[in-house]
Amino acid sequence: MSEYDVAVSFDEEQRAAVDQVVEAFEQRGLTVLHGPEQTHEWWSHKEGGELPDARVRFFVPFVSAVDDFTTDVLRAVKAGDEHVLPVLLGDVAVPPDLLHPHVAYVRGAAHRPDQLTEALVARIEAAEAHGGQRASVAEVVTRAKGIAPVQEAEPAVPATFSRYTEQDATLRYLGEQFAAALPGLARRGFVGTAHVDGARIAVRVERAGDTVYALDIQRGGIGGDETVNFVLGRHDGNGALTNGWARPVYDTGAGAAVLEVHDFSVLGGGASRAYRREELFDALWQRIDAVLASTVG
Repeated sequence: MSEYDVAVSFDEEQRAAVDQVVEAFEQRGLTVLHGPEQTHEWWSHKEGGELPDARVRFFVPFVSAVDDFTTDVLRAVKAGDEHVLPVLLGDVAVPPDLLHPHVAYVRGAAHRPDQLTEALVARIEAAEAHGGQRASVAEVVTRAKGIAPVQEAEPAVPATFSRYTEQDATLRYLGEQFAAALPGLARRGFVGTAHVDGARIAVRVERAGDTVYALDIQRGGIGGDETVNFVLGRHDGNGALTNGWARPVYDTGAGAAVLEVHDFSVLGGGASRAYRREELFDALWQRIDAVLASTVG
């Protein structure tokens, strides 16, 4: 099996520039596995026994654009393959997810092959000093082409997420918002009040002493004790009443807690959907506004 310091791969458009660099390598005394046909496309389509029977210190792809093959070799570096040494040409933009944070990539310019040569010689000397061995170029390239992209883990619900904590926060938020907003109804000839305690918010709107809108927002209910239950109208508090309910859930896509609202009539009826706390208050207030507008009419 033949032995070389480096084997090179290049894009067809970089052929002339890479030939100059290879000449500079050889003048410096490096042994180079390089053929006019050995482009990125050539290396990417050869398998097993079709690849050169040679051992190299580094497989050096000249990266002037990020394509399927150069993505493979960059991914191999990030996976820890010490025998792959990409040379980044010009101002090629490499996606951050393909760059290893602890590898100083060689960046070359076609018109300065001497500097690129010295950088490569320094890498070879460092590898030798640390006892690095040559490897089969066929195995290095085959391994690089076989590395699968790292799959991002499916977003998970944080261990610290609590439905009951979100239930408390929802009741507290809705109570504060109603307490702040209801007095403003006086400008329209209504009296709005909110009685708030730890387990219930009683929203009442009156006109000339008559209750024209009543909504109780309660801790727990028909959906479970972790839910927020909505009951319209005046009632004695007994029985399993509901005009809709909201269950706190964690939206892994958004990375935040939301309320899964099942609306029977509290918002006018409709399909279930997720709301942030702010959105839920806005929807409730818009519903109250619509009811009061019809009352005045």
